[in-house]
Amino acid sequence: MDEAADLDDLRWHWGDAYLIHHLGPDTWVAQRRDSRQTLGAEDAETLRERIKADYAAHPVSRQVAGPGRLETPSCRVLPEG
Repeated sequence: MDEAADLDDLRWHWGDAYLIHHLGPDTWVAQRRDSRQTLGAEDAETLRERIKADYAAHPVSRQVAGPGRLETPSCRVLPEG
C-alpha cells in the first residue's frame, strides 16, 4: 500500500477512537480521543499494532469517541479532514 492508502485504512478502522496522521517520512501518530494520549511509529503497520495493543489494554469510551469529537480545544494534532 502507499502512504495515503495506509492512512485511509487506519482511519477507516480506528478513526472513531483515535485521531490518526501521517506527518512526514517515518512519522505516524495516533491520538486517543478520550485521554489525548499520543502513540507514535515510524510506519503505518507499527502504528496499527500499537493502536491495537493500546485499545485492547484500555478501550476508548464510546461517549467521547466518534466524528462528533473531531475538534477538541487541547488536541496536540490537527483533526482529520
